[in-house]
Amino acid sequence: MTTTHDIVAAARGWIGTRFHHQGRLKKTDKHAGGVDCLGLLVGVASELNLRSADGQPLLDFDRPDYPHYPDSTHLMAQLETLMQRIPMVGMQAGDVAVFTIDESPRHLAIISDDERNSLQMIHAYAPARAVVEHALDAWWQAKIKAVYRIS
Repeated sequence: MTTTHDIVAAARGWIGTRFHHQGRLKKTDKHAGGVDCLGLLVGVASELNLRSADGQPLLDFDRPDYPHYPDSTHLMAQLETLMQRIPMVGMQAGDVAVFTIDESPRHLAIISDDERNSLQMIHAYAPARAVVEHALDAWWQAKIKAVYRIS
C-alpha cells in the first residue's frame, strides 16, 4: 500500500527537473527533463502506480494536449472524479492542492512537510523554471481552491 510518505518521497525525486509545459520527463544525470504541474502529478502517479477511487490507474487519465491556460472546469471535474476532495483544514503531506492563478483554478502542487511538520509544497513552478519545494505560506494558502486526497 502506498503511503503519504511514498508520495512525498516520489515528488521530491522530481525536484530540480526543469519546467516544460506539457512535459512528462523526469531529470536524470544526463538530461534536465521537463515537466509542468500536472506532469509532476502524472509522473508521481506513474512511479507509484497510483489509482483512482474506483481502482483505475491515474496515468490512464493523462491528456498532455491542454493549452497553456488549461480548461479549469475540465481540470476540476477530473480531480473530483479521480480523488477524494477534503477540507483544507484536513490537508496533510501527500495531498494534492489546486491553486487559483489569474482568478482561475489551474495550478497543482503535492503537499509535503518539513521536520517540524510545517506544510510545504512541491510543484513545477514556471517562474522558478523547475520543480521546487518551499513553504506553503499565507500567500499560497490564500490561493487554494481545493484539496484532494489520493485514495
